Amino acid sequence: MQRRPLLALAAALPLRAAAARTPLPVFCHALPPLSFEQDGQPTGLGVELLRRMAELAGLDLALALQPRLRAEKSFLETPGSLLFPLARLPEREHRYRWVGPLLPRRVGIYRLNSRADIRWRGLQQLDGLRVGATAGTATLEQLQAEGLKPGKELEVSPSYEASVRKLLAGRMDLLVIGDLNIYWQLQLLREPPERIKEVAVLDAGTDYCFGLRPDAEPAPADALQRALDQLRRGGAIERLKQAYGLPANAT
Repeated sequence: MQRRPLLALAAALPLRAAAARTPLPVFCHALPPLSFEQDGQPTGLGVELLRRMAELAGLDLALALQPRLRAEKSFLETPGSLLFPLARLPEREHRYRWVGPLLPRRVGIYRLNSRADIRWRGLQQLDGLRVGATAGTATLEQLQAEGLKPGKELEVSPSYEASVRKLLAGRMDLLVIGDLNIYWQLQLLREPPERIKEVAVLDAGTDYCFGLRPDAEPAPADALQRALDQLRRGGAIERLKQAYGLPANAT
């Protein structure tokens, strides 16, 4: 008497299992130490954390590391996809279904330590100083919102490495960049951190997060958020920070 319901259940199981194995498309851009390429593969603190989150959430990932603007284009063209790292700015709130926070985001304004001639008076009183930023970043959006224009006050570089190299070479007076990123770039370039000096903080009130498309089903975002909260409570984020050479109090 019970064979027919059992057969119906058995027929449904493979379909559900196949759906569960459908990978979540993930696009990320290089923002070391959160995400970068090593030996041809995406890696970094944020990448490792997302993989652990997906494992706990029962999700498979199809992860691609692309240039910042291409990653955003791929995200916009791919239903149900996820993009990171993202700064959770108020003007971006409606663009994503957010999962986070990953880490606090602190953006500083830096000069060379040798440029004691630079007197910081604010973004509206640059007095001919050229300010650097990286293309496609939230930082560049913030500077443009302040009225700074590329080719005039703004020196826009295609990558974080190029931005830091330009600062070191004296091709800009100030560089606006995340604190984690600039010290990572200096380490890669084998330059001592003493070569730079922070003169001001642009933004310390936002976080780095993961973002899914707002039209995506809520279940993956909810599962990833629960996994992230569980990992945070278990100390996984602090252990990852230490593994990437970041002190426990690093933002």
